[in-house]
Amino acid sequence: MEPSPTGTIPWVTWIPPEGPSSPDTAMHCPAMLLLLVGVAETFRICAFNAQRLTLAKVAREHVMDTLVQILARCDIMVLQEVVDSSGTAISLLLRELNRFDGSGPYQILSSPPLGRSTYMETYVYIYRSHKTQVLDHYVYNDKDDLFAREPFVAQFTLPSKVLPSLVLVPLHTTPKAVEKELNALYDVFLDVSQRWQSKDIILLGDFNANCASLTKKRLSELALRTQADFYWAIADGEDTTVRASTHCAYDRIVLHGERCRSLLHTAAAFNFPRAFRLTEDEALNISDHYPVEVELNGAAHKIQPLTLATLLLPSLLLLLLRS
Repeated sequence: MEPSPTGTIPWVTWIPPEGPSSPDTAMHCPAMLLLLVGVAETFRICAFNAQRLTLAKVAREHVMDTLVQILARCDIMVLQEVVDSSGTAISLLLRELNRFDGSGPYQILSSPPLGRSTYMETYVYIYRSHKTQVLDHYVYNDKDDLFAREPFVAQFTLPSKVLPSLVLVPLHTTPKAVEKELNALYDVFLDVSQRWQSKDIILLGDFNANCASLTKKRLSELALRTQADFYWAIADGEDTTVRASTHCAYDRIVLHGERCRSLLHTAAAFNFPRAFRLTEDEALNISDHYPVEVELNGAAHKIQPLTLATLLLPSLLLLLLRS
């Protein structure tokens, strides 16, 4: 390996595959930038019950900072339990998110306030607009009033040749009617698949689908469990709650569609108190729920340089084997 002109950074010589036509065609470059390779980049979709997200809540600096860090992990985030009718809380959150780390820009798509009484909630999608765009959206027509907060359905583009678009159906159930609402969610699935002729659909949100709100037996009898091709990516044994005294898989992500399932890379609850080193009390200022998320494979290809260590690794391994 040649010394660098400055004597500090190693340099290497690159010769075109067809061979040099002259000594001048050999190119010298830093080893850190020697080769650019295509690396499959995952696409992360998240759902988070932010527990009564109000303007007063996001105005607290430590809450805002933590929320921004949580949101910046996701290409699409569906926030639930947003209870700020003015929209100011989300506007402030979006402003700080777009200032955070250059991973944006981000945009929002909000439902109208939804509920049966004076207490209303809003579903809010926050998404990276350079990676995905909204194709269409609608509030499900809950003519039989089965939902406390009917799903706000949205169709997004994906940077994938395998799956160019995907439908998201969020739901925050009321604990008093979990079974009824989750069975009705199957009807929403049928409505969406017929309206947009799509089978690649993700159902997600705080389903309250565990512990005292829904027994294991009743869970197993749901249409979303008995009907084929629904995959519950967040398993029954997962803990999606912040409190140490509870262990419940309230928050779920359910995948449908062969192409959608074929791209699934990982699914998990994001333990933000552990990630950000928060005490339980500090974490409860943010929410009593963990966000849940899935990563889809092959959504895009990101160009990354091979480092010098990566380039030398095969040679080092060969030397070790020979020794």
